[in-house]
Amino acid sequence: MKIIYRYILSELIQPFLFGVFAFTSIFIGSDVLRRLAGLMMDYGASLWTVTQLFFLSLPQIIIFTFPMSMLLATLLAFGRLSGDSEITALKAGGISFTKLIIPVLIVAFLVSGVTVWLSDGLVPLSIQVYEDLVWEIRRGEQRPTTQRNLRIAPVDSSTGRLDFVLVADKFDGATQTLEGVSWQDFEDGELVTIIQAKEAVWLEEQWQFIDGKIYRIENDGRVPQTEFERLNMQDKISRDPGDVSRSGTDPDEMTLGELRTHIDQMEEEGRDVSELLIIYHQRYAVPFASFIFAIVGAPLGLKPNRSGSSIGLGLSIIVVFIYYVLMTVGSALGQAGTVAPWLGAWLQNIVFAGVGAWLLAKKH
Repeated sequence: MKIIYRYILSELIQPFLFGVFAFTSIFIGSDVLRRLAGLMMDYGASLWTVTQLFFLSLPQIIIFTFPMSMLLATLLAFGRLSGDSEITALKAGGISFTKLIIPVLIVAFLVSGVTVWLSDGLVPLSIQVYEDLVWEIRRGEQRPTTQRNLRIAPVDSSTGRLDFVLVADKFDGATQTLEGVSWQDFEDGELVTIIQAKEAVWLEEQWQFIDGKIYRIENDGRVPQTEFERLNMQDKISRDPGDVSRSGTDPDEMTLGELRTHIDQMEEEGRDVSELLIIYHQRYAVPFASFIFAIVGAPLGLKPNRSGSSIGLGLSIIVVFIYYVLMTVGSALGQAGTVAPWLGAWLQNIVFAGVGAWLLAKKH
């Protein structure tokens, strides 16, 4: 069996690499080169900068081509084996089709894992650097790390009421400083303390308010005032500079861990996180399509007249098109609240897994 497995894998690798190259070239030719040419003509971007942007574009493209390439490779590999009657010979030797697809499924699962790993590390970093360079090209300055009119208002999970409200005129990510800051503390939904300060800086793993006043709301209506030069806010504000900075960051530039933390914090503030949850689950669902496509592609490759590479490529495009149509529908249903966000993100995988299982059952 080991020899047969190596033989099947050798049939799989070449079309997989061809698929990665072919699909990546399609994406590059239809989108990337057009955008890069526009930056050169409209903003005078140098050849070196454009070259950097080109290579920074590749990771986010490749993770989408892996599932397509796995589908194409499976179709072509089993189509070739079927067309040359090798599948028939192997079955006559007592080797079932189920056993033949085991190495393909293992490779597809590993490809899915690698894709998740890339989408969690390399892809967000490449997107961030890419956007920084594009910002600098278009505006002649570095992309700012500041946010204005910042507001954070988490809800106490035990009571369902406001925990505190933090408002700032400006947040500077480079210096980890809040300017024009106000902090309002609530107990059982009632405002009890207001702290206003000229600025707040992140020092020694805590926010320190500088040059401000404390107003304590007492039961008799009095509001005594206390001035301070520096006030430690340890254990009062649960957000560090990274948390604050993420509120103004595009989800595509976040790792999975950062995106999960951001979603949890948005939920604490009572905001609708359906779209973010769909993005989060799709970061797993889309890579896992490599495994799903292997389940679908293997039995499809055995059908008559599927051995030609051109037909295999055409069938791959049709299947991928249907997959992304279902993904769009699932995302829309998830955002509308018709289905749970996780189900909206995984809908296309569930449908194709069912189709693949049905096709495998017919070939068993």
